[in-house]
Amino acid sequence: MTDSGTHLTDVPFEELLATVLCAEGRYAELFREHVTRLGGVMQEGLLRAAMDRARRGVPGEEDEMWQCVAELYRRLVSRLDRRPAPAPLTEPAPATAGAAEAAAAQVARQADPAVGTVTGRAVPPGDDGAVAGAPATGGGTPHRPDVDGWAVPGARPVAPEVREAGEQVRRAIEQVFVEFADEAEVRRWTGGRPVPAGFELVDRWRAFHLSLLRLPPALEAFWTARMRSAAPAYWLEPAENWQRVPAPATVPGRVLVPACGRYPGVLADPRASKAGGVAAPLSGNEPGHDLAAGLAHQMSWLAAADEAAHSARTWQLTPLRDPHEGVGYTELLTERLAKFSQAVAWGETERCVLRAAQLAEGLRMVVHRPLVAPDSWWHRLRDETVRFVREVAAEHAPHVVITEIAGRYAEAKNNGLTDGRDDVRLTSASESDGLVLDCLRPHLRGTELGDKPGRVVYGATH
Repeated sequence: MTDSGTHLTDVPFEELLATVLCAEGRYAELFREHVTRLGGVMQEGLLRAAMDRARRGVPGEEDEMWQCVAELYRRLVSRLDRRPAPAPLTEPAPATAGAAEAAAAQVARQADPAVGTVTGRAVPPGDDGAVAGAPATGGGTPHRPDVDGWAVPGARPVAPEVREAGEQVRRAIEQVFVEFADEAEVRRWTGGRPVPAGFELVDRWRAFHLSLLRLPPALEAFWTARMRSAAPAYWLEPAENWQRVPAPATVPGRVLVPACGRYPGVLADPRASKAGGVAAPLSGNEPGHDLAAGLAHQMSWLAAADEAAHSARTWQLTPLRDPHEGVGYTELLTERLAKFSQAVAWGETERCVLRAAQLAEGLRMVVHRPLVAPDSWWHRLRDETVRFVREVAAEHAPHVVITEIAGRYAEAKNNGLTDGRDDVRLTSASESDGLVLDCLRPHLRGTELGDKPGRVVYGATH
């Protein structure tokens, strides 16, 4: 431990905890039991807070507190998982959990990335450099065990302890998938199929983390902590080879999909260059350019990466995994970016606001069925589109009245806020019957524009 003269007050808390958890003896075991019990209490509290948040909401300061609890729980469970396993009476003592984690890390780093050919995924197709793992300790060519089969034909055999450690990691992650799919509050926001069965681990990993973006913050924090207790820690920390999707400066950077073995993760990065790509039609001189370009990059990536995403280009929702719909949405977004930039370049006033509202609609057309939680990361990102329209109006035509449509759908139609021609009708529960569930395009009123109807998604029971 430490010399008697060492001041323990200078030792970091986590180091003290790790030392005690790894100690031997009757009292050390008693302490571990109490710490384990504390972890269970924290887990139960996280779940209850998540359910309360999803049903009726909790104050913002409490939500922030529970996110701190989730991080404490993650660290506590991580330390518990690293303590030595007890030695059996008649068999040799097994390797410590820390050694198993190291072996699992070796397997994951060497996994063969069977990268797909769909663009916009977490890993660019054919980018071998991006998915190359670190060389094995001691130099030489590392094994290339498969993520699911642990070894590719012709490769050198994987050590039994490495194979077993990898299987332990896989089983732990798969168990989280099962629990996630069975949770009623998760199904409420994901439609009951958050993690597809029968797919490769990396596909299920991506689906799980994209589903988290649709959940209320407390529920997301709980399941993030739950996965952190199962997956190798280094998978979850951003690395140099991660894909960075540009984000608006007003949106905090965050992990969208963590790494899975040698498949790099994806990070929403406000510092990444927004020039080029889907935002190429913008000149960079438009009002709200950072918002528009960042949102375009985010929505374009999400539309291509999220198998559960739908397009609201027409009066009905169409899965974006349909190649025709995916191409159609990309073309529509590109066209609206170009028209907005053109209106700014020509010095138009009210028409700039109209083009901004149409661009905001294009950005908000990526939706889910059921719709995402009102305070989820995804919903907060989409809400930035309204701020974009107001920024453009403030600079070009402050007199234009912008109305974000909400409330009863029938009243919105009667008041002329929408003409109903291409509104999206969404089958919903009785409490949402006849309500505006999402405003795709705000209503505009201006001297030259007159009244420009908005567009919404509304609920109906039949």
